[in-house]
Amino acid sequence: MPMSPLYCNDLTLSPEAKVIPYAGDRTATEASTINYGFRNLKIKPSLIDTIPELTEDESLKALVRSLNDKDTCFFTVGCFSKQVEDSERYRQQGYLEFSWNCAGCVQDAINYFALYFHFEKFLRGKGFNQPVHFKWIIQEAAFSDVSVDGFSCAIYIETRLLSSVEQAHQVWQLSLRMIDAYLNTVHTLMAKPIYTPLPERSG
Repeated sequence: MPMSPLYCNDLTLSPEAKVIPYAGDRTATEASTINYGFRNLKIKPSLIDTIPELTEDESLKALVRSLNDKDTCFFTVGCFSKQVEDSERYRQQGYLEFSWNCAGCVQDAINYFALYFHFEKFLRGKGFNQPVHFKWIIQEAAFSDVSVDGFSCAIYIETRLLSSVEQAHQVWQLSLRMIDAYLNTVHTLMAKPIYTPLPERSG
């Protein structure tokens, strides 16, 4: 009888909705709740260095950079990560929110469900077996610059409580790499892109 994997991967629908792009709100008192606003990395990749949430997490930064590459089907909407200590045990947690870069794809939540479903198959196929919880949350979203109503998706990632900071960080890194590897296998015929990458001038 095969043993259950260490990871958990599930999906739910959020009752909330949002507008993309969105402005920042820095009135919160805790860093984990501060909203610094949307950065359009699909159009201007160099803005990645202005995202406070990425200054201390190179693994998350690499994933965000990868998903906003001009050749991917996606763009990122938001992200965050932090380390947590609990009774001398440690975990790392955070999230990555992203959207299809396709005015047609974003209108049907089933397109995100398909991503979730095939991610599960991808994890099994790769023999992934790390102590981490992936929680996909699909949320209604209004893409105001193209006047399209649809959905975005956030993947919340949380390692289990582990014996050291290093162990928690290693599991976090491996988990982000799996998300990156999987989403970079996704290719689809797209309708009108929401954002068209533009060449950036140097200097």
